[in-house]
Amino acid sequence: MKIIATFIIINILAINSYAFASSQNYFDEALSSYNEGKMDEATFLFEKSAVFNPKNSDTYVYLGYLNKELENLDKANHYFMIALTLQPDNLELNYLVGEYFYKDNDKDSYNKYVGNLEILCPNRCDYLDQIKKLDIEQ
Repeated sequence: MKIIATFIIINILAINSYAFASSQNYFDEALSSYNEGKMDEATFLFEKSAVFNPKNSDTYVYLGYLNKELENLDKANHYFMIALTLQPDNLELNYLVGEYFYKDNDKDSYNKYVGNLEILCPNRCDYLDQIKKLDIEQ
C-alpha cells in the first residue's frame, strides 16, 4: 500500500512540475513573440500560459497590453482587472484600470482607482499625478 501511495505522490509532483515548466515555456515564447511584433501568436501563447499558470499576473498584464495596442479596450481592461486582483498594490495596474474608467466616463470607478493610488502613494507618485491630470485636461 505504501508503494502505491508513494507512486501516486511522485506522479502528482511530476505532473505539477511539468505543468509549471510548460506555463513558463508558453510565457517565454509569448514574450518573445510579443517583442517581435507577432501579436496573434503572442496572444495565443499568453492565453495558454494563463491556462497552465492562472496566478501569473504578468501573463494578464501582457494580454492587457496586447489588447490595448489592438484597441480592444474592454478586453484589455478585463485582463488588467484580473492582474489587479492578483496584485492589488500594483501602481501601474491601478493607473491603467482608472484610466480605462475615466475614458469610459465612469467617474465613480475612476475615483475609486484615484483613491487606491492616493493610499498606495501617500507622498505622491508619477501614476497618481498622471491619473489626476486626466481629470484636469478635460
